[in-house]
Amino acid sequence: MKTLLTGVTGRLGSELRKLADFESPRIELTQTIPTHHYDMVIHASAYTNVDKAETDQEQCFAVNVGGTARLVRQYKYEPFVYISTEHAFHPVGMYFASKLAAEEVVKAQAYHYLIIRTLFKPNPWPFDNAWTDQMAQGDYVDVIATLILEAIDQWDKQTSKTIWVGTGRKSIYDLAKRTRPDVKRSSRLDTPKAADRPED
Repeated sequence: MKTLLTGVTGRLGSELRKLADFESPRIELTQTIPTHHYDMVIHASAYTNVDKAETDQEQCFAVNVGGTARLVRQYKYEPFVYISTEHAFHPVGMYFASKLAAEEVVKAQAYHYLIIRTLFKPNPWPFDNAWTDQMAQGDYVDVIATLILEAIDQWDKQTSKTIWVGTGRKSIYDLAKRTRPDVKRSSRLDTPKAADRPED
């Protein structure tokens, strides 16, 4: 099967490419999308700077919503997998709102779609602190990449649906402790941008 993977240089795309053979040409989502033959599209490319999205809203939406619209228009007949965020369920902040809006674009234009809501963190945990008051279903990126490919493999490519991929509800602090036992407890309220960060 010839599969197009976008976002191959990103954290998730890099992990997915380690696990399977994908076509991954460089695609500029804000420009004209080239058309080639693919049996499936996995759209993992996105504007991902959550902090900057609050002040760079136009670019965030241009990439995440407009870029997704361009891509799905070009490949609306191919089974289309869209990698969203688990926080699209109740978006807080512009990044999460843009991912929810992109989901709606996929639903409106793709003939057969699989929207995957998930969350992934770098492995090992790279920070000194981790929030005890933000919950997530997600996991480390290598774990999530494997689960995503399993979910795609189980999809019949005909039934359009939205699914969650993760390893069960946990705090970000509990996730961080698995690879960094000395990580310090902190709160999302410690940051001045807490209003842009979902709790759950």
